[in-house]
Amino acid sequence: MATIDIKKMHLYNNQVKMNSKTLLSSASDQKIQTKREAQISLLLGGSKCGKSSYAYDYALGYGLNNDQRTIIATSKERVNEITKKTMSINSTNEKSFTIIEDGMDIDKTLENLSPKTQIVIIDNIFAWISNLLKSGEDVEKRLDHFLTLLTKSKQDIVIVSNMIGFNLIEESGKENKVVEISGIFNQKLAAISTNVILLVAGLPMKIKGDLL
Repeated sequence: MATIDIKKMHLYNNQVKMNSKTLLSSASDQKIQTKREAQISLLLGGSKCGKSSYAYDYALGYGLNNDQRTIIATSKERVNEITKKTMSINSTNEKSFTIIEDGMDIDKTLENLSPKTQIVIIDNIFAWISNLLKSGEDVEKRLDHFLTLLTKSKQDIVIVSNMIGFNLIEESGKENKVVEISGIFNQKLAAISTNVILLVAGLPMKIKGDLL
């Protein structure tokens, strides 16, 4: 779907309705994605709830080239899963996104993205925190740096994270630490996000802001 300039439109008999996300013409049911300002959207949910697919579907709604849509994935397995999901959503174009595999330096990758990038999906924050803890990194320092980058970003950023309490967690000290840090960090992300959306059985529920 193409980005359009409303100021250049000349409408006569057909009216156009607008919200923050789309234009809907009364002449048809077709929705046209409009270019949006920089924002942060947080998608939360349990495993296999549809949060990642929801993010990819949203990003594909823009009339952009694949180098303008980037997914930062936390593992090779995640990359393979992302490729399958994006293909199922948009089977006509295998290269719908630029996919960057980075399980350790998401903050640095975000900081060094191409200036062409307009939409960034970060998938998945819970896995990134787990990786940082396993490596012995100063997790608090890295997460604070990430929050700072988000608030300064000029891109449309969609963050995928696990909703704590929605997944089975092993009762070990390390796993409990991941849960504790992730739960607190989700709260910090929600506080700076324009939109917070909870996915349950593939259905999005608005918690803050708007649905995508």
